[in-house]
Amino acid sequence: MGFTKFQKLLTIVFLLPTILYLTCTSPKNQSDEIILAKIGEKEISVKEFLQRSELTIRPNNFKSKNTTLNNLISEKILALEAEQNNIDLLSPAFQGRLKGIKEQLMRDRLYSEVAYNKVELDSHEINNAFRFSSREYELEFYTIHNKELAQKIQVKLDSMPELADQMFKEVAEILGKNPLRKVNFKDLDDEAIHEALFTKFLDAGTVIGPIELSNGDYIVMRVLNWVDYPLISSEDQQKRWNEVKEKIHQTKARKLWRSYQANMINGKRIEFNEQSFTVLSEWAMEKYLSDNENDSLNFQITEIPSAKSEIDLNAHFFTIDDKLWTVDDFKKELISHPLVFRTKNLNRNNFAEQFKLAIVDMIRDHYLTQEAYKKSLEDFEDISKTVQMWKDSYLAMNQKNNVISAALEQGIINENDKPGMLKYWESYILNLQEKYSHSIKINYNEFGKISLTNIDFLAIRSGVPYPIAVPGFPTLIASENLDYAKQGKSF
Repeated sequence: MGFTKFQKLLTIVFLLPTILYLTCTSPKNQSDEIILAKIGEKEISVKEFLQRSELTIRPNNFKSKNTTLNNLISEKILALEAEQNNIDLLSPAFQGRLKGIKEQLMRDRLYSEVAYNKVELDSHEINNAFRFSSREYELEFYTIHNKELAQKIQVKLDSMPELADQMFKEVAEILGKNPLRKVNFKDLDDEAIHEALFTKFLDAGTVIGPIELSNGDYIVMRVLNWVDYPLISSEDQQKRWNEVKEKIHQTKARKLWRSYQANMINGKRIEFNEQSFTVLSEWAMEKYLSDNENDSLNFQITEIPSAKSEIDLNAHFFTIDDKLWTVDDFKKELISHPLVFRTKNLNRNNFAEQFKLAIVDMIRDHYLTQEAYKKSLEDFEDISKTVQMWKDSYLAMNQKNNVISAALEQGIINENDKPGMLKYWESYILNLQEKYSHSIKINYNEFGKISLTNIDFLAIRSGVPYPIAVPGFPTLIASENLDYAKQGKSF
């Protein structure tokens, strides 16, 4: 467990790397994906099949390969039905969400082009980090939320490093009881913590910090003890070598990325209108603190009310780069880019400052997206396919809700009769499968090569507006029957 507390969802939470699409290096309009099934003009690739089955939660009775594919095909059929009926295709919320997902993928691609692919690795540096990667540290640590206090400690250590132990005791007296924990190379800690512990020799008693964390807090640590757990087999050593190499690659890439962002916004200054900011931040604070039951960092203010006299949608909210943003401009931007707070430790004392930082990050992403559009990164096929996957999932779930709601209104089914509702829904899906059967093909040769695990993972990214990596698994019909589909040998 890292210093940041991640909430477990169902069985296991699987935290993806910061960027998901680094390996996509094929030309923009050339796809090397293997197609597993075709449903009219819609496709399910092997990649999508694996993502939707392995990076989402599937109920136990939906875990067979046939049932999994049956549901993904049924999702595409429902999406086709929704498109024929023009259901919610033009709603601002629907369009805004798809736009936001696309632009997040574009920023990922921009990161890949300007940072990740530019990294040059040093074998000596990898060797050095590999030496320390087998260590496990026992640490005493304190998180400092006050920047001024952290700076005072740093100044004192810089001028009198021999007073490190005394300083640590003073911090302990200020912050209370000593928290203890063990840390190893594989822990999902903040990048600054990882770099401080696993790039150089540290002996017992060494004081580290204060070092700044990605969320703006600071941490000071003292090494109480360390144990070396050397890797014996060549296979384990090679695996660890690759992990160390990738960790260094990511660290260097993020430094390049931060430099790229700094150059991009250099000279741009944001100035908030004090009255508008106070009104909005106080309203947002009450909404967040009352609604944030799921401990999410993402915050969508979709209900900024125009009727409330104290919130004027036409009022000046902030100015940046000589452009004035009104409250309404801000509201429209939030439709596709929810605010992402840098910390979960939000309260009435720090909310206004963290609200401001979240807006600054949103504006940073606004300029990054502009750079991505200049490079025509939206034209990459993997981006369009991922957006289409999200669109189909949304349309299918909406179509299901509409079908059930219509049946309830007409008295065909009863909300209290769960078996009756299930029977009605399964009959509806079976009729749709028959309706579209002439246009459904499955590549059984590729399908036979796939094996699925029975371990539930939910893929989540932190620090982005859309943290869920892929749409949830569509639990539409608990049947393994694929007889309605034709054999597709090649597509």
